[in-house]
Amino acid sequence: MTSMWGYRVLDVLWGALPVVLAVLAVRPVSPGELNKFVIRYGIVVTPGTHSAMKWYIRTGRCGRLAGAAIGLSAHPVLYALGVDVANPSLFYGIIGYLFGAFVTALFPRTPRAQPRQASLAQRRLTDYFPRVGLIALGAAVAVAGLAVAIYELEPRRAQPDFSGSSTGGLVLVTIVAVVTVVAIRTVVARSQPITSWELVAVDDAMRAQAVHTLGGAGLAIALFGASSCLLEMGGYAAPTWLHVAGGVAGAAAAAGALLAWGLVGAAWRVPRTVER
Repeated sequence: MTSMWGYRVLDVLWGALPVVLAVLAVRPVSPGELNKFVIRYGIVVTPGTHSAMKWYIRTGRCGRLAGAAIGLSAHPVLYALGVDVANPSLFYGIIGYLFGAFVTALFPRTPRAQPRQASLAQRRLTDYFPRVGLIALGAAVAVAGLAVAIYELEPRRAQPDFSGSSTGGLVLVTIVAVVTVVAIRTVVARSQPITSWELVAVDDAMRAQAVHTLGGAGLAIALFGASSCLLEMGGYAAPTWLHVAGGVAGAAAAAGALLAWGLVGAAWRVPRTVER
């Protein structure tokens, strides 16, 4: 009976989570939240940037949390409408969060009332995201491919106890890597009509925040996929050294995924200079 009540309480709390996220999404920007943003991205607070930062922070937060709330609500809403879909609500919530970050990063960033001019400053992806992260995305695909090739070619200790193809992990890693690169390149390439160079700096900070959110999450998922391929390869490999190597490499890839997730909230200052 106690366990049943505990399950019901958790079920109610989980059902209320989208509402909580929606409330958090629309709350005003607090001084602490603004100060954290300033420190993380090195923005100078001036009368011209203060209101813009508050609006950008709130818009980005609304997009991310609203996307997560919609994702978490997708299954119960579709089920109520008679649509039978799988129920990985947490997965839908994460996808919604990332999609919200992507969409809001493409919004125009300047008040319409102010005169605008074209920003001709060159933008490079590595100005907004560490080069090692881009290299790691390619490495995750390569490692997953190598693990699948070894799995298919090397003798196994036993037949797999699951049905399906071992290439599924490789396909997932490849798709995640490609989608991540396309998404962050799209955010970096977004045009930025400007009203002042102060607002360019603020826009660079918001652009970097979106790129880190998408890039860090995509890299973490890709490395977890590569870890799964390595552990599967090592788990069934007949040679002892390959069995051990697969386990060690898989654990290392999983640790790398946890580190990659830290890129989502990492401090970053756009190093490029602009011609005024």
